[in-house]
Amino acid sequence: MMKMDYNYFKKTRFRAVEDLKALDEYDCLISTYVESERAKAPSKYIPSKEKWWVLEDNTTYGDFIGSTRTFRITDVSDGGIVKELVEKGYSRLCIDITGFVIPQLLILLRFLQIQGFRSFDVIYTEPNQYKEGEETQFTEIPICVKQILGYSGIHISDMSNDLLIVAAGYDHSRIIEVATEKKSAKKVLLFGFPPCSPGMFQENILRAFQAEPAVGMDCFRNMDLNIFAAANDPFSTAQALKEYVDKVLRSKEPFTNLYLSPLSSKPQALGMALFYIWEDGWKKEWSIIYPFCTKYNHDTTSGISRIWQYEIMLPEIG
Repeated sequence: MMKMDYNYFKKTRFRAVEDLKALDEYDCLISTYVESERAKAPSKYIPSKEKWWVLEDNTTYGDFIGSTRTFRITDVSDGGIVKELVEKGYSRLCIDITGFVIPQLLILLRFLQIQGFRSFDVIYTEPNQYKEGEETQFTEIPICVKQILGYSGIHISDMSNDLLIVAAGYDHSRIIEVATEKKSAKKVLLFGFPPCSPGMFQENILRAFQAEPAVGMDCFRNMDLNIFAAANDPFSTAQALKEYVDKVLRSKEPFTNLYLSPLSSKPQALGMALFYIWEDGWKKEWSIIYPFCTKYNHDTTSGISRIWQYEIMLPEIG
């Protein structure tokens, strides 16, 4: 594996959404138009020549959102976003990932890498709390568990020591679906610690524990068997994954196939994707899988806490 230290990637914290006005102007800001104030608010303050919105399939576009262009990302396409960025010659790019559906975010990230984008900024706005606490439901009506476009590895037929790492969020039913899909694999959970706000870690554990029949008791009987990384830090997530995977590969029983599943916060999903991309996961027996659904609930939080700017760098495709 490459000798990468993801902790060297830079992040900046803003205490108020209005502070984003101090950022240098971008060529383009890409945000998601969903019913969540923390997903929409940053676009009012981030200076950008153009503002593009990613819409849900059932979203009606309104002139009041101040968008230059709108797109719809599917599980088989980025909706033409990257093609238009290339055609316009835009190089200074900002993506607000707060309202993104995780598969859409990862697909966009991979298309950007393929088309030669090497650096851009990402914005993420933390919530004060989830409206329904540990009972918050983020997704509904599951379809199937499958690999995310651009994150399919070259798997081998030997499944005797497969490893599944799940970034475990509140949706225990989605954890169950992924764990059941990879029933024979060893399961390890990645938890967000420190959490975005006090109390969220305890809520997360209580919800994830409901997936114990599918995941196995070992993950909860001995918490040291799991992986921990800050819920708001993609770089610590990537680094924690690298250290864990490196350790397993050096062991007497390295895994046969590796499956990663980002079911927690958007920064952790971003960190999982960065780890996969920088380590050339598509050239290995690695894949990122996700339990796709027909409905994603976005208006699940209240208040705006800290805002983060992550400076993302992507490698050339070798």
